[in-house]
Amino acid sequence: MHADLPPGKFVLLKITGTFVDIMCDVNPEFKEDVRYENGTKVLYVKINKAIYGMIESALLWYELYVTVLVDEGFELNPYDKCVANKTINGKQCTIGWYVDDNIIGHAEDKVLDNVIGKIEDKFPGLVVQRGQKLDILGMEIWMI
Repeated sequence: MHADLPPGKFVLLKITGTFVDIMCDVNPEFKEDVRYENGTKVLYVKINKAIYGMIESALLWYELYVTVLVDEGFELNPYDKCVANKTINGKQCTIGWYVDDNIIGHAEDKVLDNVIGKIEDKFPGLVVQRGQKLDILGMEIWMI
C-alpha cells in the first residue's frame, strides 16, 4: 500500500519462523536483529506504511486516494463518498471505487487516458481494462 502511517504512530510487526529467513534473505541487515523466543526465530520490524490487515489501512488508503483525486480537481459526490466527479471538456468524468477497484467514465477516450495516466503516476502498476466487458469487484459488467 502507498499510505504512510500518521506521524507519531508506532506499529511493530512480529515475524516468526520461516518468514524471518525470507526477510533476512531480502534484507540482510535484519540478520543482526533476529532473536529467539521459546526456540523460534523472531524478528520485530517497525511499519512505516499501511499494510493489509491493519485496522487503519482502509481509512489511510481512502484519505490518500481522495487527496490525489481532489488535487486533480475532482469533487466528492455528497451522497457517495467513493464517487468523484470533474467536468472535463464540458462533460462529466466520474470515478467510482471500492478499495483499489476503480471504474471511470467519460465521453472522450483521450480524457480517460489522461486521468488514468495521472492516477498511475501516483500509484504505478495499475491494471487497466477497456472494452464492453469489464471485471470489477468480482463481477462482469457489460457496457452496451
